[in-house]
Amino acid sequence: MAKESRSDPLLVALMKRSRLPWYWTTATVAAVILLFLILAGFLNGVPTDLLGFWRSHLDEPVMITYILVVYPFMWRLHGRAIQAFRPLLPVEEGAFNRLTAEVSAPNRRWEWVAVLMGATFSVALGQPWSWPWSGGNWLYGLYMLVTALLLFGLLAWMIYDTLFRTLRLARLSRQGLKLDIFDTGLLAPISQWGLGISLLWVGGVSLSLVFQTWEGMQSWQTITIYAILVLATVLIFFLSMWSTHRAMAAGKKGELAIAQKHLAEAYHELKNRATQSQLEGMEELSSAITAWATTLRQIREAPVWPFNPGTILRLVLSILAAGIIFVIRVIPHLLGF
Repeated sequence: MAKESRSDPLLVALMKRSRLPWYWTTATVAAVILLFLILAGFLNGVPTDLLGFWRSHLDEPVMITYILVVYPFMWRLHGRAIQAFRPLLPVEEGAFNRLTAEVSAPNRRWEWVAVLMGATFSVALGQPWSWPWSGGNWLYGLYMLVTALLLFGLLAWMIYDTLFRTLRLARLSRQGLKLDIFDTGLLAPISQWGLGISLLWVGGVSLSLVFQTWEGMQSWQTITIYAILVLATVLIFFLSMWSTHRAMAAGKKGELAIAQKHLAEAYHELKNRATQSQLEGMEELSSAITAWATTLRQIREAPVWPFNPGTILRLVLSILAAGIIFVIRVIPHLLGF
C-alpha cells in the first residue's frame, strides 16, 4: 500500500498503516470479527436457532465490511469530481494543484470527533449497562459492544467525510467557472459523485435490512438509525449538486442578459429604421433578431442542474428497492406467518 499522505482521509491513513493491500486488510478485519463471533457462540453453547443467531449478530460485521469495501469507490469518485474542475477553472496547473490540495486536506481533529460522536451515539442507543453480562453472556456482550462502537464510529465518520468533501467541492464551484451552458458534459463526474455516494448509502441501508429481525425493526433505536441514514443520503445528494447548480444558474443568467441586450438593440434599430422609412439593412436586422430570439429560447431551455431525469430516476429506484426489501421483511409478520 502507498505511503500515507497528509491529504489522506482518516480511514485511508489507518488502512495504510497495515502495510497490506486495502482488500487484504478488509478481509483480515472481517475474519477477526467473524472469529470473535464464533468464539462467543461456542463458549456460550451452540444456539438452537442458528439462522436467528447469525441474522441477529452478523449485521454489524457485514456493514463494517461493506464500508471498507465501498470506500475506495467513493474516494475515486471524489478524485474524478475534483479533476472535472480542471478545464473549468481559469487558473494555471500549479495554482489548480495547490487549490485542490487545500480543499482535499482533511481536518484530522474533526474526523476523530466524528468517530467519537458515533461511538457515543451507539452507547446511548444500545445502553450496554442494561445487557445481561453474567454467566457466558459476557463475551456476547463484549462482541456486540465492540462491533457497535466500530460500526457507528465508521458511520459517523463516513457522514462527516462525505459532507466535508461535498462542501469542499462547493468551494471549487465558487471559483468563477468557465461554463458552457450548452455543453454540461464536463460536469458529469460531479453528478456521478453525488449519485454514486447516494447509491452506496442506499445500498448499505438495503443490505442492513436483510439482517434485521422483526423485533429489531420495531424498536425506536432502529427507526432512528434508518431515519438518519435516509436523511443523510438525500441531503448529501442535493448538497453535492446545489453549488454546481448555482454556478450553472449564474452562467445562464449572464448569457440571458447578453442575448436580451443584443435582441433589444436589434429590435430598436429595426423599429427606428422602419419609422424613418430607411429600408436599407432591414433584412440583415430582421435576420439578426430571428437569430437572437432563437438563441434566447435555447438559453432559457438550457439545464441549470448537473444531472438529467435519468439520474433522479436511478436514485428514486434505488430508494424504492430499499423500500421493497423493507416491505418483504415486514409483510410476513403482519400477515402472521
